[in-house]
Amino acid sequence: MKILAVVLFLTLLPMVPATPAAGQEPQAYNDAGAATRAIGQSYFDAYIARDWDRLEPLLADSASFRDPTAALVFGGAQADGRAAMMTLFREGYAGITRMAWRPLRAIHSGQYSLFEGELDWALDMGDGRIVASVMPFVTMLQIENGRVVSHRDYGDYTPFLAAAHAARTGSER
Repeated sequence: MKILAVVLFLTLLPMVPATPAAGQEPQAYNDAGAATRAIGQSYFDAYIARDWDRLEPLLADSASFRDPTAALVFGGAQADGRAAMMTLFREGYAGITRMAWRPLRAIHSGQYSLFEGELDWALDMGDGRIVASVMPFVTMLQIENGRVVSHRDYGDYTPFLAAAHAARTGSER
């Protein structure tokens, strides 16, 4: 039995490739990740700062934005194309009076950047009430050719809804 195993090993050994089986070479992967990190971090920093003039040039013309978790809270948030995204951010986010980021982790891998943490934010409800909350939040960016082509947000709006209810009723929940 040992002889058979040795013969099989020696027979199959030349079939094992000397390079990684699939995908990019490590240096190409590292280079892509470094480029993604630089663009992704710059974009995310501008997003949290609500610096739309700094964010806009980092978007591809065909970029898209989605926050499917906002559907039950705000009726959803989505935009297709750079112009539509900038309108959403400049006008739709105009009521946000504060956004601060408490990072848990950032991952930059290939053409993707993922930011996980807590969003500490406040929203002017338009009737004199400012609703502030801290909520778990994830942003995923896809970057191609030096531009963000996809921006996805996912948040747990439970703390915001509790704060909005307390502001509306004058009670803690």
